[in-house]
Amino acid sequence: MWLAQSSVRDHWVNRVEDSGLLWHGDSKDAYWNESQHLVFTLEAAEKLEDAANELHAMCLHACDEIIRRDWWAKLGIPESLIGMIHSSWACKDASLYGRFDLAWDGTGSPKLLEYNADTPTSLLEASVIQWDWLQDCFPDGDQLNSLHEALVAKWLDTPESLIHFACVWDLPEDRQTIAYLAETAEQAGKIVELMDMKDIGYAPSGRFTDPSERFIEKLFKLYPWEWLVNEPFFEEIGMERSRFMEPIWKMMLSNKAILAILWDLYPGHPLLLPAEWNKEALLATGVSQWAEKPFYGREGGGISLHERAGLIARGTGNAESTNMVYQERARMFQSGGLHFVWGLWMVGDRCCGLSARGDASPITGNLSRFFPHRISGWIVQERICWRWILCIARNKKAPHGGAFLQNDRITENR
Repeated sequence: MWLAQSSVRDHWVNRVEDSGLLWHGDSKDAYWNESQHLVFTLEAAEKLEDAANELHAMCLHACDEIIRRDWWAKLGIPESLIGMIHSSWACKDASLYGRFDLAWDGTGSPKLLEYNADTPTSLLEASVIQWDWLQDCFPDGDQLNSLHEALVAKWLDTPESLIHFACVWDLPEDRQTIAYLAETAEQAGKIVELMDMKDIGYAPSGRFTDPSERFIEKLFKLYPWEWLVNEPFFEEIGMERSRFMEPIWKMMLSNKAILAILWDLYPGHPLLLPAEWNKEALLATGVSQWAEKPFYGREGGGISLHERAGLIARGTGNAESTNMVYQERARMFQSGGLHFVWGLWMVGDRCCGLSARGDASPITGNLSRFFPHRISGWIVQERICWRWILCIARNKKAPHGGAFLQNDRITENR
């Protein structure tokens, strides 16, 4: 894999804004910048994809073990939430998507940095914006990217016909994310309604409602459960629990303490970094550089990197928890003075996308640049026929010029 130079499209601002990306910037170091992109070999892309699928299976096993071994204190989850999380997991409350953040410099195995299992953003960029860029700039290229099709298919499996989407309306990136998710639900034939979290109501009948007093059948909330448990209406969730997506059982995975739990369950696993709840215990293993991470936090908030001589770097933003986990520092891919983190996107139980964020700081933050990617060489990539249907519906060129469906995989016919 390597960082390559690329030409910037004419009217690129109009192109990305027409597809819904309004927060992009226009300077050299803007969030979305087309002057460079990442190039992966097929083998490298598949290595990351396989790593994400394996980590997902390990995380699901960890949920079973957390419940079986009563490890709630290790996660800092209060007793008042245990029953609801246990019920949510036992009932298999539906999950939509999540994103693993991995470090990998191209040698050895990718390493898990964290699992954004509850409220991952940068979804629109990973799914639509970088795909449109690829079609415009490298029409014969490919990406690890079937996110849009997978999301539409996931909504097709959702029985409710009316889906509400909620976030903190004053946060543009969150509003952009739920607008895109609502589009995927609409393409699956759903009726959608977008709303502010503060406008969720509660009827005397025991049902949650929207501002029009309609009952909420299914609510996708881009709002962390650790915030939701502090809302006045949380105690009313009760039997309405399964209407919320992402489900509350994701609290076991969106918590960075899962890093230490996974290390307990899979010591020495090639996809994991040593992680402990106690810094001294980690240092006793011979680790010379490490990350200190709060259980909860977004966009690098509260994360710091250390070596035995002192502080290396500190992330922007604040921690949302005083509980910390300590993890060996990972080797990251570096190019052009930037450190890169790979985002591997899960829809349901399958990895469906790859994204790249780069920053001069070794800690990825809210303003870290998003880099589109492409895969070089002859491509055989998992696809489903929705890509064709959606391209036709949008009057766009279908991907892979002369591709054909073969055993649920699309192979380029070159």
